[in-house]
Amino acid sequence: MTYQTELALETKTQFEIVDITPKVEGAVNKSKIRSGVAVVFSPHTTAAIRVNHNEPLLKQDIMKMLYRIAPIDINYAHDFFEIRTNLKPDERSNGHAHVKAFLLGDSEAIPVAKGKLQLGPQQSIFFVELDGGRKRRVIIEILGE
Repeated sequence: MTYQTELALETKTQFEIVDITPKVEGAVNKSKIRSGVAVVFSPHTTAAIRVNHNEPLLKQDIMKMLYRIAPIDINYAHDFFEIRTNLKPDERSNGHAHVKAFLLGDSEAIPVAKGKLQLGPQQSIFFVELDGGRKRRVIIEILGE
């Protein structure tokens, strides 16, 4: 059996870590699936889905680390609009966000048992905005029985 739903999000800042755990839990409850897996997927190339501890100072540490690895103020070939092809009219200089998203990943799979997500006591599911603010989607698919 499968159940799929979609979340609509609107981020406000360039970098945000949004806790979507309650919404994923709601989808699991609605699915009536007791045993299986919940796949949480971001269909965006400048956003990510991650599981970690929902602690404000840790979120700051994660942001600092990501900006050290892929700073905004270096030259990314992706941002050379003069030589790129297939540009969209609203294209942003966001090479840094694509690199961060590539490193973080676009999905997480969380086991479901007895109708509940099997997250650890300190774990939350996050949508990570790397190029906001903008309207975003998250696809949740629950597979099981």
